[in-house]
Amino acid sequence: MTRILHVLALVLLLASPAAAQSIYVAGGVGADIVLASGQESIGLVGASGGGESVSGAARLGTVLNDRFGVELEISRAAELREASRPGINPLAAAIPFVLEIDSRTRVTTISTTASIRQQVSDNVALAYLGGVVFHRTDSRVEYGGLRAASGLSVVTGSLSSITSRLDPISPVGLVLPSSRMRSVRYGAGPVVGFEAHIGVGEHFTIIPGVRMHSLPGSWLLRPAVAAGWRF
Repeated sequence: MTRILHVLALVLLLASPAAAQSIYVAGGVGADIVLASGQESIGLVGASGGGESVSGAARLGTVLNDRFGVELEISRAAELREASRPGINPLAAAIPFVLEIDSRTRVTTISTTASIRQQVSDNVALAYLGGVVFHRTDSRVEYGGLRAASGLSVVTGSLSSITSRLDPISPVGLVLPSSRMRSVRYGAGPVVGFEAHIGVGEHFTIIPGVRMHSLPGSWLLRPAVAAGWRF
């Protein structure tokens, strides 16, 4: 990450004369809202990978001729956790069990964007962003709680009646060992956004805004507010 910031800083310094550009650094906090597709069948909901978590970001950018700008943002979100019970399945000699899934996901993004700025007043400018986001998704899924009443030998009746006969904490229940799976996925996609740059004094800037990132099978909506320093 440090090498990327050093390279970008060198590029920004060489891109145009110093008098024609304004370089800034900023740090922000936001809410990562993952919008993922899900499925519900006969009242049973599986893990979708969606949810909300807090994220932090660091930005380095420049404004060229008060009209166009480029920026690099590195963001890392807190862990997103989701628990679900996909359903009841037959095990061995028709012994019903409930599979409990505990999934945890953390998204890290590196986005490069270009912006068109609209100066509203001396201290306020609107920025319309577009670019590419490179993302890493760390996932950990734990399959546990394979529990069933040991006295049940035949699955009969409705789903509701089967569920009522299962007692997850019963001492006579059958508990199988849990298993865990870890995965890391890399990818790239588009990112768009809208921000307001509000100047406070000569160097300090407050930057509220929202960005939408494309992730595998989902969208990441990130409303955030950042505080920056202009050089």
